[in-house]
Amino acid sequence: MNITHVITTIERGGAEKAVLSLAIAQAKYGHRVRVIPLKGITELADNFLVNNIEVELGTLNQNPLTQIKFLKKKLRASEIVHAHLPRAELISRIAFGKNPLVITRHNSEKFFPKVPHFMSSLFSRWVTQNASVIAISQSVLDFLRLNRELHTECNATVIYYGYEAKRELEVKSKPPDYRNGIKLGTISRLTAQKNLSLFIQFVSDQVANGREVSAFIVGAGPMKIDLQNLAHNLGLSDRIYFLGKLDEVFPFLEDLDFFLLTSNYEGFGLALLEAFDCNVPVIASNVTSIPEVLGANHPGLFTRGSIDSLTLVFDKLCNSKKLRRETLIMQKNRLLFFSMGKYLTSHNSLYLSHRNRT
Repeated sequence: MNITHVITTIERGGAEKAVLSLAIAQAKYGHRVRVIPLKGITELADNFLVNNIEVELGTLNQNPLTQIKFLKKKLRASEIVHAHLPRAELISRIAFGKNPLVITRHNSEKFFPKVPHFMSSLFSRWVTQNASVIAISQSVLDFLRLNRELHTECNATVIYYGYEAKRELEVKSKPPDYRNGIKLGTISRLTAQKNLSLFIQFVSDQVANGREVSAFIVGAGPMKIDLQNLAHNLGLSDRIYFLGKLDEVFPFLEDLDFFLLTSNYEGFGLALLEAFDCNVPVIASNVTSIPEVLGANHPGLFTRGSIDSLTLVFDKLCNSKKLRRETLIMQKNRLLFFSMGKYLTSHNSLYLSHRNRT
């Protein structure tokens, strides 16, 4: 099959890494795969290229009219045009006309977050007409339906991200006494959605209560300066470290005692699976898709935005080696649910059904 993925960026991020994993699996299966990014820098380009995936940069950082004109020519030969993220969806829809698109929605938020609801809903319904829409979690699909972001005639389904484990499946517990202090970490865009101010306040409370805690934040975003100022004002400049983006996150994760995700909402949270893979106990807010990924009975779930709930969960995991080991076993078992084989097979089936509709 000839497949073209049109995506807003191929910078490092959850959606972009998921598309990379999918494209690699598709190329190995024998499909001809091409990726067309629209803006930003090409951080992941080499990762695509070394896996026999064509990266077309003719639209990169061009004005929308040039991108539309370019795509009108490039998309003609594709059996499947698969768009990811709002800008790519919109440009692909205009370029491809009423031809059927495959669209993946990667987050539980409006198509255009900064415009009135009715406008976002109107544009989103127009883009998803004659489309097969993939939601990356049931939470995302529920959001799309509740907010009338789907055309009434589109075909919508859930396909969870796939993940190929890179570490041993054996569970290895951390030392129970944390003699060198407790290392907390997260991988996150520095935006309001991720509620990193709660992360920082939690570290402050732990230090105030006499715990030897240090914290590490991997990621970039518009709130970097505000978050650094908050850490400084709380006297945590020597406790909280902003590491920016990392090319390789596994050494970082393996050095942590706990992975913490304080998000107000998530479409999926691919970093959770990476933490699972690295034998790191996860603590995360009990909201939107996160319980779908962790499992509803995961011991690390806390009430969104509640520092008291977060502290209670953290204390339980810190004080019980048995509970930590049970958590790690649960996480390794969850990895099996999000297999790359299932991810590829689900897309193949959807593509075939989609193509038969055209």
